[in-house]
Amino acid sequence: MQVSRVTARVAGLVILLASVSRAAAPDATISANVAPLFIGEEKIVEGTVTAAERDANVVRLRFGSAPLTVSLVIGLLSDFPSDPEHHYLGHTVRVAGTIRSFKDQPEIFIHDPANIKIVGPGAPPATERAASVPPPSDDAPALREQVKTLNERVRTLEDQVQKLKGPDASDPQ
Repeated sequence: MQVSRVTARVAGLVILLASVSRAAAPDATISANVAPLFIGEEKIVEGTVTAAERDANVVRLRFGSAPLTVSLVIGLLSDFPSDPEHHYLGHTVRVAGTIRSFKDQPEIFIHDPANIKIVGPGAPPATERAASVPPPSDDAPALREQVKTLNERVRTLEDQVQKLKGPDASDPQ
C-alpha cells in the first residue's frame, strides 16, 4: 500500500518534470540568454548576432549580452558563406548543436552550415532598440530555482522509496 502511494507520487513528479522541462526538449528553440542552463544538451538556439570575429578557420558569433558563443569551424571544402563573419552579423539566426562549456562559457561548435540558418533580419541599431524595445526578460533565475526545487523533491521521494524497500535493497553507490 505504502509503495504504491510513493510510486504514484514519483510518477506524478515525473509528469511534472516532463511538463516543466518541455523547453529542454531537443526540438524546442531556446533563447541564447538561457543557453547556460543546457550545458551538455543538444538544442536549437535563436538570437541576433551582434558581433563576429575570425581567427584563422574559426568564426565566432556573439549574441549581445548573452553568454553564448557559436563557433563556426570552416574547413577547406566548407559550404559556409565565403565571408561568414559578415554574412551572419546583424541577423537573427537559429543554431542547432550541443551546448558545451568552453573556458566556463557556453559554446556551440558548428562544422556544417546546415546547422545555422538566418531566420530574420537583425535587430535595429542599439540606439533605436533602446528607445523602442524593453530589455529582454531573463527567465534563467526562475528556471534554476524550479529545477533546484524539483531535484530536492526527487531526492526526498527516492529516499522514501528506499525506506519502503528496506535495508536489503540499498544502492551500492
